[in-house]
Amino acid sequence: MRLIESPAMRLEPLVAAHAEEMFETLSSPAIYDYMPGAPPPSVAALRKRYERLEMRRSGDGTQLWLNWIVRILSGRCVGFVQATIHPGTTADFAFAFAPEYWGRGIAFEACRMALGELAGQFGVGKFFATVDPRNRRSTRLLERLGFSNVPPENYPNGDVVPDDRLFALIDTTASRPEGL
Repeated sequence: MRLIESPAMRLEPLVAAHAEEMFETLSSPAIYDYMPGAPPPSVAALRKRYERLEMRRSGDGTQLWLNWIVRILSGRCVGFVQATIHPGTTADFAFAFAPEYWGRGIAFEACRMALGELAGQFGVGKFFATVDPRNRRSTRLLERLGFSNVPPENYPNGDVVPDDRLFALIDTTASRPEGL
C-alpha cells in the first residue's frame, strides 16, 4: 500500500497517528445520517480502531483492509476512502468526508484515485458499494464513478443490509499482481 498523489490531494495510507487529525473530521453527526455508527467517542478510541486497521488484513488473513486518509493541499484531512479486498478480485468500497467538503469534487477525485490504485496495483476487477437509498449525494457520486445499481443477490460476499441499495463497478482493465 502506498501514498497516492494528485495536484489537488494526497491519499495517505492510514496509520494510528492519523487519529488526532481525523477525530475532528469524523465528529460531525451529519456524516452518520445515512450510515451505521456514530462519531468516535474519543481520539483514543479512534486511535485504537486505526491500530487494528493498520494491520491491513483481517484476523484470518483472508481479506486485505486498505484505508487511505484524504489530505487536501491546505494540509487538512477531510475524509477517507477504504476497500476490503476479498479472495479473488472483488472489493467492498466505501468513503466518508467532512460535510464542509461535500459538493466540491474532492470525494470524486479521491475515490477515482483509490479505484485506479485498487485496480492497477491490487488487481481488483469488481467493486461493490452499499448506500442508504435516501443518501442522494453518495448515490450520485457512485454513478458518476461508473457504478450501477444491481440487485442485492449479485453481491458475492455475504448479505446486503436490508433496504440498502447495492452498486457495482466492473473494471475490465484490472490485472492481478503476482503474489496476491
